[in-house]
Amino acid sequence: MSWKPVEDVERDKERAAEYEKLYSGFTMQGPLTVELRTGIIIAARFADKIRRAAFAAFSKTVPEDVILRDVGEFNKVVYDEMIKRGIDKLALVRISVVVSYDPKANKLNFTQLKIERLYTEDEVNKIIEDKCGELERKLEQIRNILSGI
Repeated sequence: MSWKPVEDVERDKERAAEYEKLYSGFTMQGPLTVELRTGIIIAARFADKIRRAAFAAFSKTVPEDVILRDVGEFNKVVYDEMIKRGIDKLALVRISVVVSYDPKANKLNFTQLKIERLYTEDEVNKIIEDKCGELERKLEQIRNILSGI
């Protein structure tokens, strides 16, 4: 199965129309400014979700090539940030960003990026268990020190 960018763009435009009706992945904040949101997704799917939300928000006002170019560049920034934070591709995340269109520069500007890493109940329990075990070991060391005094 090959990857064809043209098919992906057409698919995304169709899904953007669906998203406008079913789910608002964006909130208008001004005439050419919106907040895009992915909802809760696995990290590996963030690029598709951001691109679709951008198409849903800007397809009537911004040229398609500008959306593709700028969202592609932004997705690289998001990817680098997730790698820097150690977020695995199967981790649950929720991403939001404020996007404004500058008609003079013919560019989408992305600000206020927020990447939230969400944890399953099992992951939370494991983290708690690890921290509690560490604290219990330290407490035992303190008891041993105090008993020797």
